[in-house]
Amino acid sequence: MNIEFELKLDLDVPEDVSALLRALELDPSEPTQMHAIYFDTPDMRLARHGYALRIRQEGERRIQTVKKSAGPGLGPFARREWEHPVASNVPRLHADNPISELLGARTADLEPRFEVQTNRSVWEIDTGEGVIEMALDRGEARAGDKAAPFTEIELELKAGDEEAVFAMARRINRLTPVRLGMLTKVEQAQRLLKHRGRSDKSDPVPLTSEMTAADAFRVIAHACIRHYRLNETRLLHEDNAAALHQARVALRRLRSALAVFRPMAKDRRAKQLNADLRWLTRQLGQARNIDVLIPRIRNIYAQAQLKAARSSAYAEARRAMASSLTREMMIDLAEWLSIGEWTRHKRTRQLRDEAPRDYAARAIGRLHGRLVGEATAITGSDDHERHETRKRAKKLRYTVEFFASLHDRGKERKARIRYLAAIEELQDALGILNDMVVMPDMLKQLGLKPEQTENMTEDAGTRDLHMLHASDAMASLCVAKHFWE
Repeated sequence: MNIEFELKLDLDVPEDVSALLRALELDPSEPTQMHAIYFDTPDMRLARHGYALRIRQEGERRIQTVKKSAGPGLGPFARREWEHPVASNVPRLHADNPISELLGARTADLEPRFEVQTNRSVWEIDTGEGVIEMALDRGEARAGDKAAPFTEIELELKAGDEEAVFAMARRINRLTPVRLGMLTKVEQAQRLLKHRGRSDKSDPVPLTSEMTAADAFRVIAHACIRHYRLNETRLLHEDNAAALHQARVALRRLRSALAVFRPMAKDRRAKQLNADLRWLTRQLGQARNIDVLIPRIRNIYAQAQLKAARSSAYAEARRAMASSLTREMMIDLAEWLSIGEWTRHKRTRQLRDEAPRDYAARAIGRLHGRLVGEATAITGSDDHERHETRKRAKKLRYTVEFFASLHDRGKERKARIRYLAAIEELQDALGILNDMVVMPDMLKQLGLKPEQTENMTEDAGTRDLHMLHASDAMASLCVAKHFWE
């Protein structure tokens, strides 16, 4: 078994590859043609457990490879890898192969599921800080009669420190726009078989009791980055309201994760990364506000005005996402999560090594206590305090969702589900109340006249009703079972 440290980069403009290679002063490399067949059971058992099994053919040579995330202590960009040669396109699973242990007698159920055809060019680059294998892959992933083309760069550390990989990624990004690649080739093929909606929602975070709190933080933050990147890819090519909403949710979840783990992961870089994420979230805000408004406006002239403003807002959001600041911020985040100063601080070592369930108990308990302590703010006269309560409810919900896999059995699971339902109800009611406060200024900012927005404002009776709904939800939270203890 080998462990590889690898960073994948997606190119914004694949046609810029030749110019990039010249700028890096890399000699032309004759591409190797590779054909890979990926195997799984009909119910995708390997994929559900984070494994990929392939047989790749290069000329007459076939190599069987099993890959899986490296697991606790090694970060999200490390992979465990089992390789050995095979004589045909039929998997051979030895007793020490993890697939044998996972499937048992079901190894006979393995069947070809996807194919990936790749033209790969490889260079070995000595940066002084490390030796990096840079692979340029161009090809397509196929599932049935569907295909997804790709052009991507893989940077694999062969010798030296991980910093060298991230430094190389930044160097490439300054020569041609690249972004963190979050999908493996097999995942690109898998997505061809799924019914894909207009956006990508957050996936459950796979935490285990074998992890440390530091491991849990990395997995949670990496899931948030992936959530953002999948929706960002859509938004770079289309005005997509669902993807925009999910991208903003992903950024808010990531900032919540930074706050939840701040006691453990606080260093000089964390503050700047959080500020950059706040900036990016705000750049997407105007487009989201207009998306929410448009269905509520009946006046046809106001509708046309809003749609023009929407196009402009999406263009601004796209400029922010396409900026060098955003692209490099994601690389910086990946580096900080993997090898940032916080991973070496002696004073936080005990927190980093703590069991994630224990860390979750304190984090959820602290946020719960702060939220229920602000119950009176819901029916008070201070709109700002009510808005702050809404933000705390959102952070608490995200935190419960982050650690959900640690509270997913029996009575704990039922109590968690009921708890989340109460938070969602509270969020919905407080969200409506906040809209009622900010709506007049938003309409004025967009240049809409009062006669164009009739019936847009709510009366005092409606406001009181939503306050009652929020109070009921808060009352449910106050008496809810503390499933995290």
